[in-house]
Amino acid sequence: MKATISKYNVINHIIGFIFILMALTDILSSKELKLAAALLSIGAFVLFFSMKDRNYFTESMLFILFILTTSLINLFFTDNNFGGSLTLFGSLILSFIYFQTDNKKMTLWVVASYLITILFISYHLFVLETNANLIYEGLSRNHAGFAVVFWTIFLMFHLKIAYNYFPLLPPLIGVTLAFFLFGRTSLIVSFLLLLVVFFYKFKSNNKARAFAIILLGAVFYYLWVQYGSLLSTETNLGEGLDTPRWELWQIYFDHINFINFFTGIDVSTLPLYDIYSGNPHNSFIKFHSRVGIGSIVFIILFFVSLFKYLKAKQYYVFWLLILLTIRASFDGDMFIGNFDFIFLIATFYWIKTD
Repeated sequence: MKATISKYNVINHIIGFIFILMALTDILSSKELKLAAALLSIGAFVLFFSMKDRNYFTESMLFILFILTTSLINLFFTDNNFGGSLTLFGSLILSFIYFQTDNKKMTLWVVASYLITILFISYHLFVLETNANLIYEGLSRNHAGFAVVFWTIFLMFHLKIAYNYFPLLPPLIGVTLAFFLFGRTSLIVSFLLLLVVFFYKFKSNNKARAFAIILLGAVFYYLWVQYGSLLSTETNLGEGLDTPRWELWQIYFDHINFINFFTGIDVSTLPLYDIYSGNPHNSFIKFHSRVGIGSIVFIILFFVSLFKYLKAKQYYVFWLLILLTIRASFDGDMFIGNFDFIFLIATFYWIKTD
């Protein structure tokens, strides 16, 4: 019994350390750290889950192997490399192991990973006064907003499942950073996240909710009066839904045929994509370009997960997953990237409690 407890304590710390690596990988733009995190995830699974535990033969593991297989097949039809497949496999394994951990023992690691990203972006914005487009080397301000949204939602997700706790400070920080990052989608999603957390925090206290609504309304009215014109210009809010993303998506769908529906499309061969460094600005389209039919199966299972959360009346988790989906739908920073494990954990956590 003592050996078993010790084993799972070690797993908790290894997974927590990998979360730290994922945060550092993102801010350092290090492919080496990303591969190290993937290999560490795979190694942890092999070392700590023996064949007799039957973890190698579950439906979850079959799905992971299916996605890995479709990713490897994709390499024969595109210029994608094996490093991406390995990174994706590592993220899938990392998510799988998270379901086996004691969530409460992961809290300090999750908070530390969140703080690494938030403090990094805050330091650049408010101390160094770095241009939002220069915070991440070679990446636009949209990536910084993506990181804020994903790490904040992951923290809120973890605190919910571990403690049923709904702190307002993280989403407030998220809205503030998104505001100064001038990212249209990140700002909208961060504001919606604040409303969701706010609703659940004061769900049974109407007076507190009314007071907080008035206070929040006053703060946002002041910010809009002071910075509304700048915000509308810098974030392109004034343009509404007018964005080149629609054209990129249309080009991708127009080039789907019977073969590449199953294998994925090499985006380097598509018109206009070279201007955007092969980024479709949609993580799910990007996923299809990397794993082909595997992404279709994943999307089907994603809707199954939404149904599972609704059926189990896990509405808070349902809305967190919807917000992650909205943010991922307007940029290609997920699949394959540093945030895959967050989306995978939020999507399939119901497996642990079903």
